Amino acid sequence: MGRLIFSSLFTLAVLMSLVFGVVMAVMLFTDTINIWLAIGLTIIFNVIAWLVGPFFTDWLNRVFYKTKFISPEDLAKEHPEISEIIQKVSSEYNFHFPKFGVIADKNPTAFTYGSGRFNARIVVTEGLFHFLSAKEAQAVVAHELGHIVNRDFIVMMVASTLVQILFELYAVLIRAQGKRSGNLKIIALVSYGLYVFGIYLLLFLSRTREYLADAFSARYTSPQTLSDALIKVAYGIVAAGDDDSSKRLLASTRHLGIVDVVNAKYYGVTSYVAQNDSKVLAEVMVFDRVSPWAKIAELNSTHPLTGKRIGHLGDLAKEMGKKFSFDIDGAVERMKIDRSRLYADFALGFLVSLLPWILGLGVFLFVSIPGTLAAFGIGMLLQLAYRYPFGTPQPTTVLEEMRNPYASPARGKPVELSGKVIGRGVPGYIFGEDMMYQDKTGLIFLNYTSALGFLGNWFFALKKLKTLFEVPSTVKGWFFRGIGSMIMLRTLTTEKEKIRSYPILWSLLIPLILVALSVLLALFLA
Repeated sequence: MGRLIFSSLFTLAVLMSLVFGVVMAVMLFTDTINIWLAIGLTIIFNVIAWLVGPFFTDWLNRVFYKTKFISPEDLAKEHPEISEIIQKVSSEYNFHFPKFGVIADKNPTAFTYGSGRFNARIVVTEGLFHFLSAKEAQAVVAHELGHIVNRDFIVMMVASTLVQILFELYAVLIRAQGKRSGNLKIIALVSYGLYVFGIYLLLFLSRTREYLADAFSARYTSPQTLSDALIKVAYGIVAAGDDDSSKRLLASTRHLGIVDVVNAKYYGVTSYVAQNDSKVLAEVMVFDRVSPWAKIAELNSTHPLTGKRIGHLGDLAKEMGKKFSFDIDGAVERMKIDRSRLYADFALGFLVSLLPWILGLGVFLFVSIPGTLAAFGIGMLLQLAYRYPFGTPQPTTVLEEMRNPYASPARGKPVELSGKVIGRGVPGYIFGEDMMYQDKTGLIFLNYTSALGFLGNWFFALKKLKTLFEVPSTVKGWFFRGIGSMIMLRTLTTEKEKIRSYPILWSLLIPLILVALSVLLALFLA
C-alpha cells in the first residue's frame, strides 16, 4: 500500500517538475504574458469541468444509457448488502451516501465519477445483481468506493491539467517571433516531447490508482473475492449452467465469481473453475504474464493487465495471511511456453503493422512520389490479409481461446462459437452496435460492422440488436486478444435469420483509393 501511494505521489511530482521546468526555461528567454494567460485559462476550464462534470455525466447516463438513480432507502430494501458496504465506508470516512444509479443491461459492470467524496456517484448494471452473489457485488462496490476514498477524481484532474499545460506551452512557444524565437521554439519542441511522455505518465498514474482501489476492496472483502471477480468478468470465464454439457462442466467445478469494476465488458452466471481447478484459471492469466503484446497494450491502457492485478492481490493475501488460489508462475512453468515462437510471432506482427510506412517511405526515397501512395495502399492490403487470415472457422469455446498464450491483437484466428447474445457491448448504450456473447464456458465482446458504415451501425443498434438477446445462435469471426479479448464478427446465425458483419469491407476502401489516386497521379505527371 505504501509503495502504491508513493508511486502516485512520485508520478504527480514528476509531472509538476516537467511543467515547472519548462516554465522556468520560458522565464529565462521571454517577458511574454501570453503563456500565463493560456495556462490560467487551462486551469480555470479544468476546474469548472471538474465541478460541473458530474451533473453533465448524470444527464448523459440518463439519456444515452437509460440510467435510473435510486434512493438510499430503496437500495437498502432491494440490495441490502450493497447499502451496507456503502454505509460502512461513507460513515468511516465521513462523506455522504453516494448517488447510486442502475443501468438496465445484463452485461455487469460498475463505475464511479464525481468531483470528490462530497458528490460521488456509483453506477452499476442490473447484471451485477442478476449474476453475482451478494459478497461479489459488495466487492465490486468496494472497489468503486476505493476510488472515492482515495480522491482519484481530484488526483487525475490535477495530473491531466499538468499534461495539458505542457501542450499549451508548446502551442504558444512554437509561434514565437523575434530574436529569441529560436530558443523558444526549441523549448516548445522539448515541451511537446514532455507532453507525450506526460501522457504515458498519466496512464501509469491511472493504473496505480486501480491497484490502490483493488487494495481497498481486498481490505473490506478479500483478495480472493476480487481476484475471482477479475477472472469472471475481465476474462469472461463463466459457464451457462443450463444445458447438459454445462452441467457436466460444472460437475467438476464450483461456484466462483465477481465483476471487474472499471473496464468490464463481460458478464456471467457461474465461473468455469473454482478453487479445486484454479490451475485452469491461472493458465488464462499466462497471456498477461508472457505475451509481448500484453505488455505493449498495457502501456496504452488506463488499467493494468488483469493477470498483474491478480498477482498484486496474491501478494496482498500473503501479507494479510489469507488463502489465495492462483499461481500464475506455476502455470507458466507448467505450460512450457515456447518463447522463441512467442517473440517471432510478435516480431512478424509488429513488422506487418509498420508495413505501409516501410513500403511508402521506401518508394518515396528510392522510386517516385506518385508511387508512394500505391506502396502505402499495398502495405495496408497486405496488413489486412495478415490480420484476417482465410480459412474455415473452427468450433471452439471462449475458455479454449483465452487459454492460448500465443493469441494476438494483430492477427485474428478464425473461430466459431455457439451461444447467445446477452447484452450490449457497452452496457446500456443505445447507439452501441456491438454485443456481448455467451457460450457454455464464457463471454466475449462481438465487434459488429455494418456494410452501410456508421449509419448502418446506428440502425442496427436502435432497431435490431435487442431482438437478438437470449436467442440461441452461432457466430463466426476472428478472435483477437490484447488488453481484452473480442471477436470481429463475420456472421451471426439464428434459426430464423443470418446477420452479416463487414469488418474487412471498410478497411479495403482506403488502400484501394490510395492505389487509384497513385495511378491517376502517375498518368497526370506522365
